[in-house]
Amino acid sequence: MDETFPEWLAGLGHERLTELLAARPDVLRPVPPRRPAELAERLDAPESVHLALSRTPLPCLLLVEAILVAARSGRPLSDLVAAGADLPGLIDRLERVALVRRGAGGALHLAAGLPAVLPTPLGLGPDLSGLLAHVTVAELIDVHRRLGGTGTPRKAALIESITTALRDPGRLARLVARAPAGTRELLDDFLERGPARVLDEFPPRGRNQPRRPATPARWARDHGLVWSVDWERTYVMPMEVALALRGPDHRIDLPVEQPAVRTRPVAADLVAHEASVAALRLLDRAAALLQDAAAQPLPELKGGGVGVKEVRRLAGRLGCAEDEVRLLLDLVHAAGLLAANPVTQVRTRRATETRPAGVSPTRAYDAWLRLSPADRYAALAEAWWRLPISPTRRYDGKPRTPLAPAGTGTPSSVIREVVFGLLPGATASGEAAAVPDAEEVAAAASWHLPLLQRASCREVVLAVLAESRLLGLLGADALSPPGLALRTPSGPRVGEAAAGLLAGARRQALFGTDLTAVVTGPPAAALTEVLDRAADREPGGSWRFGASSVRRALDAGHTAAELVSALEEVAAGPLPQPLTYLIHDVARRHGEIEVVPVGCCVVGDEALLAELAAHRRLAKLRPRLLAPTVLAGALDPAQTLALLREAGYAPVAREADGTLTVTGRAPRRAPARPAGREQAVLSPERAAAWLLAAAGEPLPGRHGLRDLFARYATALSPKARERVAMELQYYGTARIVHDGEELTVSGPEVRGADLDVWCHEPAEFRLLDLAKITKVLT
Repeated sequence: MDETFPEWLAGLGHERLTELLAARPDVLRPVPPRRPAELAERLDAPESVHLALSRTPLPCLLLVEAILVAARSGRPLSDLVAAGADLPGLIDRLERVALVRRGAGGALHLAAGLPAVLPTPLGLGPDLSGLLAHVTVAELIDVHRRLGGTGTPRKAALIESITTALRDPGRLARLVARAPAGTRELLDDFLERGPARVLDEFPPRGRNQPRRPATPARWARDHGLVWSVDWERTYVMPMEVALALRGPDHRIDLPVEQPAVRTRPVAADLVAHEASVAALRLLDRAAALLQDAAAQPLPELKGGGVGVKEVRRLAGRLGCAEDEVRLLLDLVHAAGLLAANPVTQVRTRRATETRPAGVSPTRAYDAWLRLSPADRYAALAEAWWRLPISPTRRYDGKPRTPLAPAGTGTPSSVIREVVFGLLPGATASGEAAAVPDAEEVAAAASWHLPLLQRASCREVVLAVLAESRLLGLLGADALSPPGLALRTPSGPRVGEAAAGLLAGARRQALFGTDLTAVVTGPPAAALTEVLDRAADREPGGSWRFGASSVRRALDAGHTAAELVSALEEVAAGPLPQPLTYLIHDVARRHGEIEVVPVGCCVVGDEALLAELAAHRRLAKLRPRLLAPTVLAGALDPAQTLALLREAGYAPVAREADGTLTVTGRAPRRAPARPAGREQAVLSPERAAAWLLAAAGEPLPGRHGLRDLFARYATALSPKARERVAMELQYYGTARIVHDGEELTVSGPEVRGADLDVWCHEPAEFRLLDLAKITKVLT
């Protein structure tokens, strides 16, 4: 008697079970399985099976389909697969990921979710028995007689007779030979393009229908070679018919060799140079984009994401292509540096509408700015590696909306792993190995990702390669040091590998008398920060100084002396006189009048306030002199400041106690996105040890949680006890404070007076003392 799937898992041993869990990491999320029975259930789930198959090379996928067909048709596997294939080796590979397992007497057991993932293995349709079970007796009798049957037996006998006739290759060949012209071509079309087709050239079957000329479709239907499966005129060819038409000599070839990917040597210095330029550009553009979003939230579409108009505006603002903006937006969002603000409620005449409040940097952005350039780069590169979508890929010729929710299908992160695995490292001579033909990489990746349609796979692979160049992970068509680090998790960290690339950043700028600063190469982060402080970016790697940009720096609390000193430190030569004159002139006028929030008063020189009171452009302020040095206005402080600046003045704002209001020190930040629970994962080694130790233990339920909390969670109020028990029992997850530590707990199991749970933050199972739970978090 064959062992069950959980028994088979328990008998693998620690090393093989660790290897299985490393190959199928999705089964460890969000809460690791506690026992082999739970692991078996997850490994058999169609979602997990689909993910495992998406990483399975083409010969393994074809072998799985052949095993499925052999099991359904009763034919030996050797009758379906061409000779010469390494069947034991391929089966070993499938067994290592638990898609197939060997049983007693050489029997092969497939994962339970495979039929749902592969409904048409080898392009074959459903079994005749399943199709004919839903056909009326009248229709069965009609086909039975056309196939040479006699009498009107019962339905079971009719099904057996039709099945016997249609699965005989010789009898079917003689039958098709009498068919009208074009029938064989129609049947071959079913064989080549799949088992289902829409045929709408004839009315529904019925005895009282008028006799019509026999067409290929009608003849195939009348003789049971295709059967209707819905009211939309969709017809399928049964598996038995397709196998009989292909003939007993038909075999499938298992292509063991992947398509070749040619390489050529390239100097490592050239790879490092191109990757360095791209990496520095990435950091510069990412910082500029986040700075722009910090100054004014990016408008968000109602359905989520950033629209085309905003992408074009940012492309002009940053001086880069629109695809680069899309990549940056999804990148900083995936890194947790950018997020949507809470929605706002807007009252209209008819109802209260919920509207997006824009997209702004999060608090993690401030922490990211304090990191070293290498660590900042690593945060972006690692976020791209985990990204489930390809930001620059086209869908039906249209670009993807940045920050929009990801769709379904094979994650792009899986495709990146395959693509990077196809790219070679350094050659024996120490040179880098470049892959000049992206189409060859796409063809080889398609061999490794057989579930993806070839066209879709090509689109994603080309997008992955293009994004890798923009990120500095590829240089001169070869993997750069950070790219190699991403591909090899056990090797050096991405930040360490990128440190050398970022060392060549420009730390000085050329200042011109036209009030511009030009950086002749990728700027360092420190240089960018100094220039952004008092100048506005322009396309082409230049900055322009103006009265408004200098005033922005003064409003942020900097002095003229500090600005001049900071610019002199990054200047390749002496600062031009026009620039220092501009800074000192703006500083001299800065604060000559003051706006005090007393609903609202303007304080300043007597003659100047008299000028303001008579100024035509300030009529909207409705100014009124309260005293020679005090002017009252009808607008609030923010509007008054804006109006005075539009009129050419340089006011400053003060608090009610007289202190200067410094702008820019407390920027608006979007709430940080909650950390994904998928990040807290038990390592395969620890998970394997846990599962083997728990093999054979009974599976307790979640019943009794309410009584347990009511009795032992004494530090909580009755309402809080009820709430946390309900959350754990019905949702399986709750956030609590236990012994002063905030924890997200899942998968509860009762252990006497204690609660055995999975804690996401430390990524481990813990036994909690309910008396030490002091708070339930939202």
